[in-house]
Amino acid sequence: MYAVVKTGGKQYRVQKEDVVLVEKLNANDGDQLVLGDVLMVGDGKKVTLGTPLVNDAAVMAQVIRQTRGPKITMIYKRRRKNSRRKQGHKQDLTLLKIIDIAETGGSKLSPKKATVKTTEQKTKVEAKPKTETPSKVVEEKVKKEVKAKTTPNKKTDTKTKSASTKTDTKVKTKKTTKK
Repeated sequence: MYAVVKTGGKQYRVQKEDVVLVEKLNANDGDQLVLGDVLMVGDGKKVTLGTPLVNDAAVMAQVIRQTRGPKITMIYKRRRKNSRRKQGHKQDLTLLKIIDIAETGGSKLSPKKATVKTTEQKTKVEAKPKTETPSKVVEEKVKKEVKAKTTPNKKTDTKTKSASTKTDTKVKTKKTTKK
């Protein structure tokens, strides 16, 4: 059994278990859709044509995934005007798998939504925060300030050390030359 279905302004000849790439449909992966615009249904030599649609016929399809088509590049050029424009486009598409074709009773078909997979949220066991009294917090701040004031600058210390080592080496070299 086959059917001619209209969706997205185009017509597609489909059979059961076919996979069809159609214009983008608003559905999630795994959802089922009912395509109600059936133009023709055929079963062997028996063919039913619609005027324009077949009454009470429908096609059940399942969304495999949402995808995009190949990139199409358009180049516009106006000769002798030094005017060029390049533009690219990718069409949004939906990949459908045909589940069933109903020649009659299409209005009774009900699509099923895909089950949403729930992600388990792991709860973190947090350590109990230390409860500090306000006086302890103030004491720690004061200690940090006092420490910062009492420590001398590191730059001045290194200068004095390097100066003293230079003088020591000069003295040693002078002593060795006198002998």
